Amino acid sequence: MKGDTAMDKRRGGQRYCPRCKIIVETRVRLEGYSQPEFHGIPAKKRQILCGTDAEGPNGCGTKWFTLEILEDQVLWTAGKKG
Repeated sequence: MKGDTAMDKRRGGQRYCPRCKIIVETRVRLEGYSQPEFHGIPAKKRQILCGTDAEGPNGCGTKWFTLEILEDQVLWTAGKKG
């Protein structure tokens, strides 16, 4: 199948693009993935691409990073656990 690559199958979902200023289809780039700690809390850092494949067609091609942490950890650090 034409264009059937690993990048085509990895869907990033829909996120707000800081350049387009709207919710767009995105892809997660494996090259930008890491698992750092954020203030002592385990997190996932991902590089996001605005577009539907590795080159960014059907989007502006802007790349940015997201940092994801567990909701339980945020509530716990804010003193609201339980």
